[in-house]
Amino acid sequence: MTVNIAILGAGSVGAKHAAAVRAANANISCIIDVDPVRGRALAKESDAPYSDDVRSALGDATLDGVVICVPNCYHKELAIEALRAGKDVLLEKPMALNEAECKAINEVARKAGRLLQLGFVHRYTAVGQLAKKIALAGTLGDVYHVKAHLYLRRGIPGLGKWFTTKRLSGGGALIDVGVHLLDLALFVLDFPAVESVLGQVYANFGSRLDGYVYESMWAGPPDLEGVFDVEDSAHAMIRFASGTTLDLQVAWAGNFPEIGLPTSMMGFFGERGGITFELFGGHINHSHEKDGAIVDNRISAPETDFYRDQLADFVEGIQTRRILGPTGEQGQIVQSIVDQIYRSSRPLGAVDPVPALH
Repeated sequence: MTVNIAILGAGSVGAKHAAAVRAANANISCIIDVDPVRGRALAKESDAPYSDDVRSALGDATLDGVVICVPNCYHKELAIEALRAGKDVLLEKPMALNEAECKAINEVARKAGRLLQLGFVHRYTAVGQLAKKIALAGTLGDVYHVKAHLYLRRGIPGLGKWFTTKRLSGGGALIDVGVHLLDLALFVLDFPAVESVLGQVYANFGSRLDGYVYESMWAGPPDLEGVFDVEDSAHAMIRFASGTTLDLQVAWAGNFPEIGLPTSMMGFFGERGGITFELFGGHINHSHEKDGAIVDNRISAPETDFYRDQLADFVEGIQTRRILGPTGEQGQIVQSIVDQIYRSSRPLGAVDPVPALH
């Protein structure tokens, strides 16, 4: 059975998913985007038809699933529309703008009897898979503390555009990259119940629209007349009912010394052993006790094609009617923590209405 997948959103992430569909031996039935230039370009590259009409594309009876990779403010609307149209959905992170929207999506998925998988792709990286395997093997013992850090020195994406506009994105570095670290930490820990959240977010660099010298900006050049009303860094401590704690630190920008501070680091520290690794590294540093002393070793992580493997789980899920990747319920838990960090840091302000999609 050939599984037919539509890609909704033809940006850089949509292009990654389109390549993953082909690598997973599924069929791209349609590229959907309101921007005809961008949509047609990816459609041509993918040897697939193009449509700018979401409703019409979802009405195709041969379509099995939809990958949704559009700005965050449209996640709820489009996920619900696809689910009600009888399509299974792979929804990019973050799941939505807030937990209430996540809950609404999950309710529709349950009522419609459709699969909902979340795009937390770091679960599928070489080190993400190996970390989970080590945790399952029990060599760490009870994990009492986790570190999850990602530091970019000058990497605010699309400064002045939707990424940095709260009513469109839901937030900044926390909701963009922080959700990846949260999900990976929770995945390795097997999603323990959250007891308390304390956090603080900062906006020290993005407000310099006319003086910010960036090193990378993956969402295009800055709009110096645009909006920046989100955080460029977030710091939080999450305590779980088990007693385990999670130290989360993420930044799009900061004055971080290049020497001596890794760009990313995940660490899981247990009573019998510990592991550390970089998010896109090829190995995991592992320590364990032997005869009362600490023994260190490095474990190579088998290479993975994480976007392909994520898509392969989605395709197999469609065929077997089982969710093999991150679930909507897990996405809601991640978003709940994000919401609590924002509330802990400052009162939530009024959210402007999202502009109409059509």
